[in-house]
Amino acid sequence: MSEPKPKPHRHDREAAGVHADAPAEHLFFSQYRYWMAGFANRDMFCWDCAWDALLRYAPPDVAKTLYSEFHVFTRTLNQRSQRPIGWLPDLCRCLCRDECWVLNLVVASQHMRAHEELLAAAELVDMSDAPSLIAASRSLARALEAVHFVFAPMVDPPRRAASSAAAAQTATLH
Repeated sequence: MSEPKPKPHRHDREAAGVHADAPAEHLFFSQYRYWMAGFANRDMFCWDCAWDALLRYAPPDVAKTLYSEFHVFTRTLNQRSQRPIGWLPDLCRCLCRDECWVLNLVVASQHMRAHEELLAAAELVDMSDAPSLIAASRSLARALEAVHFVFAPMVDPPRRAASSAAAAQTATLH
């Protein structure tokens, strides 16, 4: 007998931006982390794991397209960055700072928010390299969307939203 599924919590959509729980985010981070590990360790086994993980989400013809898009995106990110880009092991549910920026970038690309794309890309690469990374992000975002892996729009964390509201209120009091 299987356990009943828990009821979705009203903050589940917000948590998807922080933890890799939703299907699109889970697929994205398993791929991102396998590809980054492959580049960092120069180990093709990591990319084989990426392929195997994709096959759990998509048939081989779809997986082939996504595999190619993740390769181009992570390669562009690694080649264009002036510093090592952070990533955590695949099993970790939390995200490091760079992973948050990478997610912000691809979500912004999927929701066609050019200003947010530029802000996220600038956190990862030099401004002169941002157009290349944004192009790779947009291509990956379109490929994910084409197979119904759509990210929820990013939501400001409650404390940032609260502090922004407090700052706005303070500004009007002066």
